[in-house]
Amino acid sequence: MKPVLYHSEGVSVERYAGMLELCETPTPPRGPGFRLWHDESGMTLLDGTRGSLTLDVRAIEARSGQSSLLARACNATARPAVADLMAGWGTDGLSLALRGCTVTLVERAPIVWAMLDEFVNRLGLPATVVCDTAERWCEHHPKAVEVAYLDPMFPARRKTALPGKDMQYLRDVAWKGDVPLPRQIRLARRAARDRVVVKRRAREQPALAPGWRIRGRRVRFDVYRVG
Repeated sequence: MKPVLYHSEGVSVERYAGMLELCETPTPPRGPGFRLWHDESGMTLLDGTRGSLTLDVRAIEARSGQSSLLARACNATARPAVADLMAGWGTDGLSLALRGCTVTLVERAPIVWAMLDEFVNRLGLPATVVCDTAERWCEHHPKAVEVAYLDPMFPARRKTALPGKDMQYLRDVAWKGDVPLPRQIRLARRAARDRVVVKRRAREQPALAPGWRIRGRRVRFDVYRVG
């Protein structure tokens, strides 16, 4: 069953008809569970108990403006073509796009893809958004980009503090269990001409031995050369 996109009258939604059921309604839907709502201000993910989520360009601009470990790992100064293969809400991939990289955002969950696609198109951000699995995209696009970027969800940890609402929603809407990371890296090598970059917690064991690492206090980027 396709997820439902509820939308107000007059809003252009035809581009989402292939992946979502369309339902015109005068007001945002109510009730338990997730609801995707689209009006003239953009798309919103509604939850009956936790409120709403919208995407914010300020988070992307802030990430892009920082001295980014990700930018170093992806050699962003060379402005490579990058496939963000597990795009989620697109923060990392779009931060690279704002640095001049040519970015394709690949997201498998239709609700997340629709929110990200609408956000990118409404703001005119320099990226392409695709609804597909990372595995299928890599198989169909051999050597299509210089850099293939993998940011799989980190395993849950036993701690008091919960992740931010955006990550809670992403896990609930998109999480289906992943292909083992070593296989993801091997598949990503098919699509990349130069390197595969994998984001991990700083102290987590690597899935495969990387060529090198760029470490931060909380996360690190494992870099795998191709060829």
